Amino acid sequence: MTRAIQKDSERRTLDAVLAALGVRLDQEPDEGETPDFTVLVSGRRIGIEITMYRSGATVEDGAGRRQVENEWELLKTASDRFRNENPEFRHVNVGLMFTASVPPRRQHAEFITEIATFMRDHASELSSNDITFWPPSFNSSLMRTFLRTLYLRKDQYAEWHSNLAGGYVARPDQTIAAIVAEKSGKLFRPADELWLVIQCGSRISEMMLDLTGVEDFGSVPSLEPYVFSRVFVLAFTGAYEWRRGVGWRKLTGENAEGRGSSFDELKAVLNDQEWLADPNGKAMKVAAETLREMRQKRDAS
Repeated sequence: MTRAIQKDSERRTLDAVLAALGVRLDQEPDEGETPDFTVLVSGRRIGIEITMYRSGATVEDGAGRRQVENEWELLKTASDRFRNENPEFRHVNVGLMFTASVPPRRQHAEFITEIATFMRDHASELSSNDITFWPPSFNSSLMRTFLRTLYLRKDQYAEWHSNLAGGYVARPDQTIAAIVAEKSGKLFRPADELWLVIQCGSRISEMMLDLTGVEDFGSVPSLEPYVFSRVFVLAFTGAYEWRRGVGWRKLTGENAEGRGSSFDELKAVLNDQEWLADPNGKAMKVAAETLREMRQKRDAS
């Protein structure tokens, strides 16, 4: 992520918090570092630091999940480029179920070549239905080292996907206090008060699941010892605020898309440990199939 893209993202997060609070600024925010923004509200100068939520989760070999997700995104980009340059593989859907970590960047080209060779060797077997391949059928070293299972099928909307898109989603807990404590160790520019905004993201390691609302934040240790007078968490279902001497409250999240049986079903799925762990890639296959059907409907319309 370039610095310009990062600052744009931080500004959108800032705007979301201010909108949730209904705050009117005296003037445009002043961009900077530590804190990321300084705003003037009713004559008071408020420093606002913005950071991404990090669950601290690891994969089976102990590597940080966030680092592995980063590596997968690079591998996915390389695989897309490879498919564009090699038409014979454009309509082969590839499901990569990794045992733990993803091959490091220096081995991406070799790993993609191994997958391509395997696809070519099994081309006559492929159909529109997934075929599952297990390690005993892998003849190359990187596939044996990194893959638990490989799924292949022919598909007009083919892509490479992995089990890293699924997994355990963290609940509000001591991780929030750890992030606040870490950020409190910085030396900030002078301000009348400091706010911290923790933004959840789209990666599993950046997600936080608040199933029952503000009650979930009762498991977060006290934030009173730290330098921030307010802490905001922008989570899956809305925005939450902690205020010194007051505690937690929910700011936003009550909307039409968050009501009804479909949302309740989603929460139930996200609380299903077998679904979240996805050991055999079933959840990932269902998600990929859903996306494929959506694309077919879009193209038909």
